[in-house]
Amino acid sequence: MGRIPDEDVQRVREATDLAALVSETVILKKKGRLLWGNCPFHSEKTPSFKVDPATQLFHCFGCGAGGDAFGYLMRTENLEFPDAIRVLAERARIEIREEGGSGLDRGVKNRLLQANEAAVDFYHRALVSSKQQGAVKARDYLATRGFGLDVAKRFRLGYAPGGEALVLALREKGFRDQELQDANLALPEDRGGRFVTKDRFYNRIMFPIVDVQGHAVGFGGRVLGEGHPKYLNTGETPVFHKSQNLYGIHAAKNEIVRAGIAVVVEGYTDVIALHEAGIGNAVATLGTALTPKHVRLLSRFNAKVVYLFDGDVAGVRAALRAAELVDWAAVAAGAPGSVEMLVALIPEGRDPADWVAERGADAMREVIASATPLLRFVLDERLASHDLGTMEGRSAALSHVAGALAAVRGSMLEHEYANYVADRLQVHVGDVQRRAAKAKPDLGGVPEPEEEDAAASALVAEALLPEERAARELVGMLATYPELRAEARELLSEGVLASPVYERLVKEILSSEAAKEEIAGRVAAADPEAAALLSGALLGGVSESAGSTLRALLTKLKESGLERRILAARAAMKTLDPERDREEQDRLFREAASLQKELDASRRGRETREHKEESD
Repeated sequence: MGRIPDEDVQRVREATDLAALVSETVILKKKGRLLWGNCPFHSEKTPSFKVDPATQLFHCFGCGAGGDAFGYLMRTENLEFPDAIRVLAERARIEIREEGGSGLDRGVKNRLLQANEAAVDFYHRALVSSKQQGAVKARDYLATRGFGLDVAKRFRLGYAPGGEALVLALREKGFRDQELQDANLALPEDRGGRFVTKDRFYNRIMFPIVDVQGHAVGFGGRVLGEGHPKYLNTGETPVFHKSQNLYGIHAAKNEIVRAGIAVVVEGYTDVIALHEAGIGNAVATLGTALTPKHVRLLSRFNAKVVYLFDGDVAGVRAALRAAELVDWAAVAAGAPGSVEMLVALIPEGRDPADWVAERGADAMREVIASATPLLRFVLDERLASHDLGTMEGRSAALSHVAGALAAVRGSMLEHEYANYVADRLQVHVGDVQRRAAKAKPDLGGVPEPEEEDAAASALVAEALLPEERAARELVGMLATYPELRAEARELLSEGVLASPVYERLVKEILSSEAAKEEIAGRVAAADPEAAALLSGALLGGVSESAGSTLRALLTKLKESGLERRILAARAAMKTLDPERDREEQDRLFREAASLQKELDASRRGRETREHKEESD
C-alpha cells in the first residue's frame, strides 16, 4: 500500500460520523449535547466515556483515551493509521488514491470482494428458485434442520450446482478466470492438455462468510449426501483467512456489544439456529479451534467469550484444546486484547442447534449462563481425573494442576485458583502455591485413559503432600526395622492412616516378622498398587534414628488428618448461604473448632515431648 494524500484523509474524516461509528460497538445515551457510554477500552460499570458530536472527538475520563474517528478505530480494531483510513473510506464509499508503495492493490482487493458478492447472489438464486434435483435436496435438507426459505433469505444461504455454472455466470458479469481463481471460487483443471476453469464448490449448501465490515470474503460448503470432506471452506486468499474470520460476526457484533458476551460455537447451522431463537450474539469458528486472532477480534467488542461445546468426550477435549491457545499471561494481566474466556457444555452430548430446537431458547440461555471460567474448567477436569478420596490421588492431582496455575503465576487469578484447589484437595493453600511456583506452565489436555496410570505415577513420585510423605516414611521404617512393628501395632490403633492402600500395606508388614526383601516380594504378588508404594518408600531412604521418630511420624499423621478435616469443614462452609444454611454452617463451625482444639492439644504435647528429649 502507498501513501494516502492529505486531502483524501480529510475527505474521509469529514464523511465519518463519530457517534454513528462508536454506536456500532458502544451503547451511547444522550446527556445534554454529549453522548455517554461505558468505555470500550477498560472495564467499568459507570459510564465515563463521552462523544462530542460537535467536535467529532471522544474522551474517557476513566482511562484517559481520546481522539477522533481514526484514533477510535485504531484502538478498537488494532489498526495502523493508514488501515483505519482505508476502512473508514470504504465505510463512507469514498475512493482514495495511494501513491507508491507495495502489497495488494486496492483495486485487486475490491475485485475479489466483488467476485465473492456476485457468487453469493448466484448461489442464493440457485437455492431459492432452481428446480434442479440438487437444489431441491438442499431445500429439503435445510427444512429438516428447521430452516425454511425465509431463513435462507435472511442468511443468504445458497446452493452450488458445480461444474462450470458459477464460472460461466460470473464471466458474463465481467470477471476474469484468474480473478475467480484468486478468490478461490474456481480452480484450473487439465482436460487432456487443455486447461479449463471449473467451479471449486460442487453440490453443496453454501454459507457465505462475511467479515466484520460486512464484506463477503469466502464460503463454507456442506456436501449433500455422501462426500468428503463434509464441510469445505474457501482456501486462504488475499481477502480471507480462516484464523481471523468468524461465521456470523457481522450479524452478531451489535448484539455482542449489547449482551457483553460472545457465544462461540463450531457449526454454521448452530449459529443460524441460535440467531433464529433470539440468541443473536453467536458466532462460529471456520473448522479450526478458536485462535488468538479470533479472540483479538472479539475483544474489540469488549465482551466475554463463552465457548459452547457438545457435552460429550469430544466436546470436553475441544474445550481443553481451546485453553492451550489462550495467552494466559495477557489474560491474567488484563492486557489490551484479552477477554474473559468461559466454557459451557450442553447436556446429553447434544449440539447447540438440536438443543435449542428441542428445549427452547430459555434452556439454551441457562446453559450459557452456567458457563465456567475456562481456567477453572481445566482445573476441574484435571482434578476429576484423580481419586481425591486418597492422599495418593490428591498428591497426583496437585502436581497435575500446578502447571495450569503456573500459567497465571503472580496474578490475582493464581491467588484465587490456588485457594480453590486447596479447598478441593483439602490441603493448605501454601502447599498449592509452592507446587505452582516450581511448575512449568502447562495447559495441555487431560491424558488419554491408557496414559493416566503412568502419568499419575510419575506425578506422585515428583512431589508428595506432607501427609503422604509421612505415611511413606512410616512404611519404609516398619519394613526396614522389624523390631518397631510391635510398638507400631499399638500406636496405629488410633486410625491415623487415611489411605486404604497404605492401610493394606502397613497391615501386611505388621503381620510378619520377615525382612523387607521378603515382605516386598509377598506384597508384589498380592497387591501391585501397594507394592509400588512400598518400593517408593524403600528407595526413598529411611531415617537412621528410626526408633525415636516412629511416635513423631504417627503424631504427624494424626495431625495431618485433623488438619485435612478442618480444611474440609471450612471449604464446605464457603459453599453455604449464611442465611438459608445457618444451622449447617453453625454445625460445621463447631466441628472445625473442636478439631482445631484437638489439633492444638496434639501439637502442645508433641512440643513438650520434643523439649524433654532435647533436655535429656
